[in-house]
Amino acid sequence: MEKGTGYLLVYGGAAVIVGGAALALASFYGGLAFPQPFSLAGDITVTLSNGATMHIPMPPQINQAANLSVFFLLLFFLLGAGTRLAGLGLKMLGKGPATKEEKPK
Repeated sequence: MEKGTGYLLVYGGAAVIVGGAALALASFYGGLAFPQPFSLAGDITVTLSNGATMHIPMPPQINQAANLSVFFLLLFFLLGAGTRLAGLGLKMLGKGPATKEEKPK
């Protein structure tokens, strides 16, 4: 049962990694739209301590940069989770990654 679970975790981790890579490729080649959690429209108005107000214009590039940052953060989290699953499966199979002491020179 332990070997079956190990193989299941290895294949599941590999599927998560391949799925994340496919999601990134589909997004970059236009097949899938990037997520849009940020949508700032208009200017930001800040009231200062002396009662004056200051208007800060928001260019559309701010939204694009914030949305791409969130996409990459989620993508790296997904790839990290797939790597952890595959590593756990390899440890269950007894073929875990070699440590520095075990690596041949």
